[in-house]
Amino acid sequence: MKPKIKTISPEELKNFLEKEALLFTSKDLAKMLGVTDGALRKQRSKGRSIFPYANINGRIFYPTDVIVKTIHNNLVGV
Repeated sequence: MKPKIKTISPEELKNFLEKEALLFTSKDLAKMLGVTDGALRKQRSKGRSIFPYANINGRIFYPTDVIVKTIHNNLVGV
């Protein structure tokens, strides 16, 4: 039995990536951390970002579960 392949519109893909897949954009993460999007961009360009990310068609996405894990792994004074 062959799996059915469903195509989705660009708008449906955007909604999935930003809401259902639990991914943050760079702008979302910057807002959550209280830094600028430019600061995150600079860290990525210098290879110094502590947060793993995906670059999909020029857009940056951070998986929320990995963000939480990274923050827990970098706690100080615990």
